[in-house]
Amino acid sequence: MEAPKEPHSISLKVLRLSRPTFHEYVRLPQSPVDTELPIDPDAALSQGIQGGNDFLFQPLLKLPPAFGSAYVGETFSCTLCANNELPDTSDRLISSVRINAEIQAPTQTVPLDLSPSDEYQAELNSGDSLQKIIRFDLKEEGNHVLAVSLEYTEVTAKKDVESAGRMRTFRKLYQFVAAPCLSVRTKVSDFPLRGLENEKRSYARPMLFALEVQLENMADGPITLVQIVFAPKPAFDTTLVNWDVSGAGSDRMESPFLAPRDITQAAFLIKQKPNSKAETTKDERVILGQLVIRWRTSMGDAGFLTTGWLSTRKRP
Repeated sequence: MEAPKEPHSISLKVLRLSRPTFHEYVRLPQSPVDTELPIDPDAALSQGIQGGNDFLFQPLLKLPPAFGSAYVGETFSCTLCANNELPDTSDRLISSVRINAEIQAPTQTVPLDLSPSDEYQAELNSGDSLQKIIRFDLKEEGNHVLAVSLEYTEVTAKKDVESAGRMRTFRKLYQFVAAPCLSVRTKVSDFPLRGLENEKRSYARPMLFALEVQLENMADGPITLVQIVFAPKPAFDTTLVNWDVSGAGSDRMESPFLAPRDITQAAFLIKQKPNSKAETTKDERVILGQLVIRWRTSMGDAGFLTTGWLSTRKRP
């Protein structure tokens, strides 16, 4: 018969780091005129704290009540806390505490750097905590697993005599799903060259394409598009034809604001440089380049997305 496992002297807590959200208030219905106890409809709204409207803590923001949603293109951040749960009267000493973490993404496993980067905690007294912060850029959709390993040395001291320390370790897994924040749809159109509409294209002449892009906000909250650019292959030049959020001066347009399920569009003209050779795939599709998109959430969290290589349709 196996002996029951001894509980660990250290507990491990994983807390996601995220910015607060705006607290939503709903106005109360209007009270009837003849009621004896009329209620102001604004009674449910945030009125600050009595005694000073400029008090720092106002009920305008709230912390996430749960883990929340994780989106591709954003940075996933957590703090890892190793807490010594032994009472002050315990004769056990904890030292050489070490935390390791890795992310198991759908296609790869990535070891994570911890901050601060000191490898070991020399000693962890009763009630003390060792905290590390991890950050990981989410680049893939689907299930992710945060695997955290904790190891430490436990020494039992009785009557001023220390026993030989023993190394203890355990591992915890935390699963979450990374969902797409932006849905990107593209369409490439080929402009026929004048005089060659009814002939097979002569690829010695420059090619001209139009790239149509449709962006849909798939997140639970609003986002603001900061930048959308097309990074072409060396053989091409590109021009954004309908709006430019990265411009300067009086011609600069406001950054598009997308509420959940809102859609915006962009269009690019892509022209081959004279005397340049375009790259093609095995099935003779012309490789044009990649889209680079940046955005921010309502609380300022940054997002970044790069598409795969965009190409033309197969040659007829």
